[in-house]
Amino acid sequence: MPLTHDLFKLITPYTLVLVTGAILMHHKEWNIKTIAVLASIFILSIITEIIGVATGKLFGVYAYGQGLGIKIIDVPVVIGLNWVFLVYASNGIISKYTSKSGPIIIGGASLMILYDILLEKVAPLMDMWEFLKNDPPINNYVVWFLLALLFNWAIQYFKIDTHNRPARWLFFIQFGFFIGIVILNEFNIN
Repeated sequence: MPLTHDLFKLITPYTLVLVTGAILMHHKEWNIKTIAVLASIFILSIITEIIGVATGKLFGVYAYGQGLGIKIIDVPVVIGLNWVFLVYASNGIISKYTSKSGPIIIGGASLMILYDILLEKVAPLMDMWEFLKNDPPINNYVVWFLLALLFNWAIQYFKIDTHNRPARWLFFIQFGFFIGIVILNEFNIN
């Protein structure tokens, strides 16, 4: 809504840092393996995004706006944190219902794609990023899914315990928030 639009744009990067911090504070088993896996997801996602922005080949032609704060080579730092949050939370959501790695990996990646489909509608409205032709191409979703599979596989392979109630709740709160933004925008509710 016009009254709160600028405020939400301003606080978005800080909110993503707080959300990731909140889930990590509630993580139960801290060890070198957990730190290495989560740090690898952060670093690999940033590198992938840098390549994506620079070449337009991975996700399509897009550029980050100012809505996500400080950037490294045209990619906001919080993007790496968001990948960590989404992988960790989606893995935790699915692992609540099954202990089998295959369904957790595929289910976690599928949840992340649903999240991305919704987020792609919200991102331009919040000056997060925008694709050259407004709608992301199919390869955006293919690469997202492949990365989500890889990262969820790493969580399972290294047996990182993602049973974290706040992570699950924060995932669904963000998802609901984005649904609200899409509905308000679609129906021009101000």
